[in-house]
Amino acid sequence: MPDDRDPIDEPVPGAEPEPVPPTGDPRAEPAPFGLVVLLTVGSAVAVMVLAALLSHPPGLTFLLFGPIALVVFEVVAYDVWWRRWWGAVPGAVAGLAVYFEGRTALADVVGDTWAHPVAYVTAWTLFAVVFALCSRYPRTV
Repeated sequence: MPDDRDPIDEPVPGAEPEPVPPTGDPRAEPAPFGLVVLLTVGSAVAVMVLAALLSHPPGLTFLLFGPIALVVFEVVAYDVWWRRWWGAVPGAVAGLAVYFEGRTALADVVGDTWAHPVAYVTAWTLFAVVFALCSRYPRTV
């Protein structure tokens, strides 16, 4: 019969405590803000650099592929719950508004050559920020 001072029951010095399993559903976690924004901005910049290096202007599919593929990857990789995707809609509306209005306004300031890339990257940045912020507030059914 073991007593209170049984050496088997004592913790081993330097041993790691057992990890506590996470509580809740991991899909309930919001999208990682900094990572989503930085990767989306980086993708938009990369698309603009590639577009500048091409001999003919790229089509709309090419311009949308990089950042959209990245956001889809983030949703799949981090298993963001479908109730948190609703932020893509206001993010897209805000991004499109900034792109079209900003491109026109920037054309007067910096010229047509720089207006498109600056407005493009700014619009995708705004999209990513709105999407990541909205993912913190899941929609209820």
